[in-house]
Amino acid sequence: MKILIADDDHFIRILLTDLLTDLGHTVVAASNGAEAVELWKREQPDVAVLDFLMPKLSGIDALRAMRADGARVPAVLLTAISDRSIRELEGENAPTTFLEKPFKRRSLEKALAKAAETE
Repeated sequence: MKILIADDDHFIRILLTDLLTDLGHTVVAASNGAEAVELWKREQPDVAVLDFLMPKLSGIDALRAMRADGARVPAVLLTAISDRSIRELEGENAPTTFLEKPFKRRSLEKALAKAAETE
């Protein structure tokens, strides 16, 4: 599976890239939301893993831009914020699932499996 990861934290991008590559996935990485949207259009990945808080566009704003033309975008929203209102997003702005930082490999695998089911 080809996975887009977008996180402004360099360490998190490297960690996710290493974990996902070890699991046999192809990874494309962005350091902000605007870059994530461009990579999504160009690379056509199967799933997006988007950090909630990023420069230029948040994960939710990037997801909204990716879905603007009606594209199906299975997405995992990565967040360190446990605010309930984030988890209650609905409709076109809602990610497929959430993954809380810090996360474990097994949690990442479960979130990706859930996102992939919606493809």
